[in-house]
Amino acid sequence: MRASTISIATVTAAALAGAIAAGTTIAGPAADSGRPVAGSASAGPARELTDVERSRVEQAEQRLIRQCMAEAGFRYWVLAPLSPEELRAFAHPFVLNDVSWAREHGYGGLIQQKFFTLKKRDPNLAYRNRLSRAERTRYLTALSGGPDTPVRSVRLPAGGSIRSAVGGCEDEARKKLYGDPGTYFHANKIATNLTALYVPKLVRDKRFTTALGVWSDCMRRATGRAYTDPEAVQADLPKRTEGLSGARKQAAEVELAVAESTCARKSALARTLEKLDREYGAPVRKRYSKEISTSARMQWAALAAANRSSSSSN
Repeated sequence: MRASTISIATVTAAALAGAIAAGTTIAGPAADSGRPVAGSASAGPARELTDVERSRVEQAEQRLIRQCMAEAGFRYWVLAPLSPEELRAFAHPFVLNDVSWAREHGYGGLIQQKFFTLKKRDPNLAYRNRLSRAERTRYLTALSGGPDTPVRSVRLPAGGSIRSAVGGCEDEARKKLYGDPGTYFHANKIATNLTALYVPKLVRDKRFTTALGVWSDCMRRATGRAYTDPEAVQADLPKRTEGLSGARKQAAEVELAVAESTCARKSALARTLEKLDREYGAPVRKRYSKEISTSARMQWAALAAANRSSSSSN
């Protein structure tokens, strides 16, 4: 239930790598601008898709799945897209530095709670659960593929691999949007999993540790508690809100989020992080510029297809 994670040493590297990979190192007014694409000085897209643009692609994918499932004899509901506020509440950036957002929403806890409450009423889940066992199996095979669905796998630059078996209508929808889902899967998983190659060095940089120390001192003065990093804030948040409900629980969350975002600005932690990410990440992104450019190019092609789909359905 947060819009920020930061930690030190190994934990810092893991949390930071995840946030940077998602393109959400900070939560601020410019957080949805889209990251520049490596090597984009040449012909091609100048940036990655924003959250709103990705949502547009996801909606088009859902409409295509609905059409495909209807052809297979099943109903499928396209749910409303997440609002900009909901997208921000689930962004999980590295550090919250938007004081206005924090003052109004805290870490987005109420927004997330409302989302999960509505998610329980997903008509697709209700419909699937009403089917007989045989029909449910046929439904799932039509939606995602059966036991013989090929498994895509890609080895990550820092080690390990990601595997995915997606067939059926989901794969057909992605073919219509991305052209070649296999190529996109390979390029995108590499492009979004590069941070582990350089974040361990970044978190040992004196500029980062100094800014983090200033942030920690600021938090101690603001809250009266010793937080070495925002990850410690999140570990403490359930304790601070235990036994509280309604307005009092939200007020405690807001108080902590405002302190974090205010200290992030005063310590220049967010600005320092962005600068170091460019410095340490640039050589790595250059090394994998082919995969990054391919992923971005295919995302833009999917967005163009989504826009055409939306226009034709109006």
